[in-house]
Amino acid sequence: MSNVEALQTEWRILYSQTLPQMAKMRDPAQSVWPVTLDHCFARIILDNVIGNNEQQWDMILPKPAIRNMNEQQLRDAIALGKKIQAGKVDLSDLDQASLRCRGKNEKKYAKAAASEVASHQPPSRPTNAGTKRTIGDVDQPASSATTKSRKTEKHQSTLKSWRVETSTESFNTPNHVDGDRISPKQAEANEEELRRTLTRIHSHPSLSSYRRKLYTTLLSVPRGRYTTYAAISEYLKSSARAVGNGMRNNPFAPDVPCHRVLAADGSIGGFQGDWGRDGKYACKKIELLRSEGIKFDGRGKVLGEPFREFRPLHRVEDAILSSVQQ
Repeated sequence: MSNVEALQTEWRILYSQTLPQMAKMRDPAQSVWPVTLDHCFARIILDNVIGNNEQQWDMILPKPAIRNMNEQQLRDAIALGKKIQAGKVDLSDLDQASLRCRGKNEKKYAKAAASEVASHQPPSRPTNAGTKRTIGDVDQPASSATTKSRKTEKHQSTLKSWRVETSTESFNTPNHVDGDRISPKQAEANEEELRRTLTRIHSHPSLSSYRRKLYTTLLSVPRGRYTTYAAISEYLKSSARAVGNGMRNNPFAPDVPCHRVLAADGSIGGFQGDWGRDGKYACKKIELLRSEGIKFDGRGKVLGEPFREFRPLHRVEDAILSSVQQ
């Protein structure tokens, strides 16, 4: 087999089998898989490699592409496909670039994407203005009496950032996201709840040491904040995939708040074993986050900066470990 034939085989397997299978399984390498069919992956990659996202590939190269690509084009296509596979490039961005170079109406496409998101949202509750909210809506303050028109294009609302005071020895997470301090009585109740949850984690018979550390780390993410798989993996010196796998069967939810972990680009990530905004439990995760004060933009992505100030709970854990070992 010649070099070109070997590259053709590798390219065919990559775009027609490997990537579609990852998309169907909602592999965490991509926060969103906008396509699942083999010819869509070929379109996205070839428009980039052959057409440089300025022309669709079949305006430059005769069909079928695989028989007319030279060795360098095959290598470039395989390289880009592997970057998608590894999560090093954003497939959604590449898809948008491909659609633009094909003359697709970007505004029309954005509206269609927002409609698809809204179709997976449970019946919305009426607001003060008598309108209904969907996941595609930009979250507005509850005091707003009018409903403004919202754009689903590349418009990002801003969110007033806040900083929650934390302690290495207590678990004082405020019930409001505006920085209000809690009473000593509530702080005592929070710490007692923390002790009970940590006791359950450390006394669980089948948890690995990594999952114990992961769940303990999750406990430091306050109510009204979110974090990301990447942020936790950096703190634990592991990988985003390991974090996702460790949370997949969380026996302590919602006391251990895995719903506060989102994808690096602010999209919903996974929940209860399903991935992405089309996941079976995505609406439940969004509802939990909204109930805690988290807001989303018109594309269903979270607003604000992720929480990264993870803190060890050595004193509480040491006391629990001593009691467990006795």
